[in-house]
Amino acid sequence: MRERRMSGVVAAAAVAGVLLAGCGTGPTATAGGTGLLVSGSSTVAPITQAVARDGRFDVDVAAEGTTDGFERFCRGETVVNNASEAIPGPAEPVDYMALCDEHGVEYVELPVALDALSVVRHVDADFVDGLTSAELQAIWSPGTSVRTWADVRPEWPDREISFYGRPPGSGTFDWFTHRVVGETGAVRSDLRGTDDMDQLAAWVAGDPDALAFMGVGSYLAADEGHRDQMTNIDVDGVAPTLENARSGDYGLARPLFIYVSADALAEDEEVERFAEHYLDAVATVLPSTYFYPLPDEASERVEQRLQDRLTGSVYAGDPFRPDSIVTLLGG
Repeated sequence: MRERRMSGVVAAAAVAGVLLAGCGTGPTATAGGTGLLVSGSSTVAPITQAVARDGRFDVDVAAEGTTDGFERFCRGETVVNNASEAIPGPAEPVDYMALCDEHGVEYVELPVALDALSVVRHVDADFVDGLTSAELQAIWSPGTSVRTWADVRPEWPDREISFYGRPPGSGTFDWFTHRVVGETGAVRSDLRGTDDMDQLAAWVAGDPDALAFMGVGSYLAADEGHRDQMTNIDVDGVAPTLENARSGDYGLARPLFIYVSADALAEDEEVERFAEHYLDAVATVLPSTYFYPLPDEASERVEQRLQDRLTGSVYAGDPFRPDSIVTLLGG
């Protein structure tokens, strides 16, 4: 059973924030204002925006992608980074843990939600009820011979598939390529990518032969006109539901994070209040963003991490560790 859209929520913009006049400067402030500047993931951006609205915080969210955000965060240009993957370490294409260390940036890693990364098709391609992991790898790998639906399964139409998703610099791109293809950043050359969630939904909605990947919340929160032209599909016979994401049965489930500068938590009362409110409010606002809450046990351990100002990453530089988030937080 596929996830269905809930009513009464407006799709989040890729970049948002209320900028108030003022004279604040430095990484905690927006340009020309006093608002808190948050970098990073387009996937996590709507959650952060919803939390900021709930707490009446003045926040400017720059949704440029997780790893592009880590580039700024680890250089001390921002003090909060939205992330759709854990901070990459020495085995990844860029060692952002080392970059943070080089610039003296210590951070508190806070998982805030779950995502069931979704494979999405146009509604007209109704012959595609699901795909296997092996088929996904064949479809998305560099140098693949797959061009048409018939190349995937011979009984499907001999029409060319259009491929959409997130671009390099996005944690979703890294996570999808690593999990599906088997190598971070490896993907077919004709992928059309964007960090603008509205644009991605529009591409899929306007193309009867579209196949794409995006976060489940990005899919469900798409503009209604676009959402009605898309549907997500099962992977290995498992749907991207809350239950399957929490149990680990859905193979493309992953946690979502914010990273907060430890120095900013200690020195800036607004950053401290924002981080504390984030954990207090996130379970309440998540339904409006269509992402999934963490298991209760994980949420309690995340709150303890913030209270203890525990720095570093439980992923130890490997964003793709298969361990459950509860296990990792309890380690």
